[in-house]
Amino acid sequence: MTLILENTKQVEFHTELYEIIEPFEKEFSELNWLLTNQDYRILDFDQKGGIEKLNFESDKIIFNGIELLEIIKNRRIDFTWCVFCGFKNDIPKLKKSELPYADLNSNIWNKPNEFLNKQSEIEIISFDGTATIFKSKSKEIENKFREKFTEAKELKKQ
Repeated sequence: MTLILENTKQVEFHTELYEIIEPFEKEFSELNWLLTNQDYRILDFDQKGGIEKLNFESDKIIFNGIELLEIIKNRRIDFTWCVFCGFKNDIPKLKKSELPYADLNSNIWNKPNEFLNKQSEIEIISFDGTATIFKSKSKEIENKFREKFTEAKELKKQ
């Protein structure tokens, strides 16, 4: 099931990734992560370290779960647009045309229960800084997300 969190006071800002993944932090750290279609602001720019892999110019950025968790736990980054795809095993090799994206992607709304990458276990989509779209193949992780974000609603076909 796909959930959407929008128009809520349950998060400081929709794109504060650590706040979003905190209920399933352990499971998050065990996956490999692909970040695509990223547009972000570093809010604690005076801090040093931990964000070397973030690159506006890159089509994709790959992290192991512990590495990404460390970044989002210790730095304040506002991901306005992005798609985070979590994989149990190695991240598949994808052509540029196969990379998941959020901006202008009608499939998010027209096929809400389809994963942008079918091999993903979890997908977290920051949509224009106004909504978080969450997908998980694990009912347990979905339930943890729902327990914290009681205002999350099922995203239905538009």
